[in-house]
Amino acid sequence: MTGVVCRNCNTWLPPDFTAQCPQCQNSLIWEGEEKNIIDHLEPNCLINRYDGSDLLEPAVLLKCGRTNAKVATKLQEYQKPVSLSKQKVYYFDQQILSSVQALRNERTAAMMRYEQLIQSHWRQLKPYPYH
Repeated sequence: MTGVVCRNCNTWLPPDFTAQCPQCQNSLIWEGEEKNIIDHLEPNCLINRYDGSDLLEPAVLLKCGRTNAKVATKLQEYQKPVSLSKQKVYYFDQQILSSVQALRNERTAAMMRYEQLIQSHWRQLKPYPYH
């Protein structure tokens, strides 16, 4: 574990913090029903934050405004969440996420194969013999 987040104030804390949150002064409870830290990301939405990209990322919706949403794609972002348009936030669907990631991987592999084929043709070129 690289760190945790205080559930009360969303402050990022290193894993060696054991007493209380320095931001809100709440005692940290690490286990049981009273646990008040976040130690892993449980995505509840998918986001597309880059214009023109087909990359979907799992995220946690933290706050929703009129036009923008604040999300965290990793624990460190709870304190300073990513802000993006609400139109770029979708319901979390593991099957769709997996399908898109698989297709992106196939596309990358195909592009690498084409690059290798083109390179093999370039290697067959012989310099023109000037006299």
